[in-house]
Amino acid sequence: MNINAPWVFVSGGSRGIGKGIVKMLAAQNYHMVFTYKSSIDEAQTLCQEIKQQGHSCEGHQCDVSNAKEVSTLSAELISRHGSPYAIINNAGITQDALLINMKEEEWHNVISTNLSSVYLVNHTFLPEMIMAGEGCIIHMSSVTAFKANSGQVNYAATKAAMIGITRSLAVEVGRFNVRVNTVAPGLIDTEMLNHIPAPHRKKLLSNIPLGRLGSVEDIAMTINFLLSPGGRYITGQTFVIDGGMTA
Repeated sequence: MNINAPWVFVSGGSRGIGKGIVKMLAAQNYHMVFTYKSSIDEAQTLCQEIKQQGHSCEGHQCDVSNAKEVSTLSAELISRHGSPYAIINNAGITQDALLINMKEEEWHNVISTNLSSVYLVNHTFLPEMIMAGEGCIIHMSSVTAFKANSGQVNYAATKAAMIGITRSLAVEVGRFNVRVNTVAPGLIDTEMLNHIPAPHRKKLLSNIPLGRLGSVEDIAMTINFLLSPGGRYITGQTFVIDGGMTA
């Protein structure tokens, strides 16, 4: 266990894709720091599993849409670990409804959690990364940014906005050797898909040329590549990982 290793911050890292990212990067000897909002049991189990495998990890309860909580946590982490090597903005929720029926709070909840958190996390860590002269930022978007889903206007807005943020921020911070990219997963086999009825799930699969759902490992391996020396000349780009669904 090496807590002096380069450390990586993952928002929303206790479940689903975030959990897969934390596990894979921990196995690559990064010191993993992740946030969770309410899933304390899952967070503790994940940390225990990673530590039992001889790697280092810490989970922190933090609402990354709350400026005060993000500021407090980032100050603590920077004081203990210095500048993060990478930031992975993964936290996200859905509150689906047709726009005509969408409540104002459903709009704002999704915007705050999925998008405002990106500003808050990046804003608080970027000065340290700039001074360190290196770093990677990854935004977790979605194929919903490219392929319409009825009832997801709020979600689609956040995921499309991440791509614009990636391009602009990559131009702003490239001269400091900080790289910024987006990963846009398609249908990934996580608990978020469990509510989809079998007939609809079958129909969705029929639209994927590779004929299967993606796995969290498919996403985590791409992120691992972007953080590795192989990704050192890649910035401002969006990687769509969807089995060909948007081809």
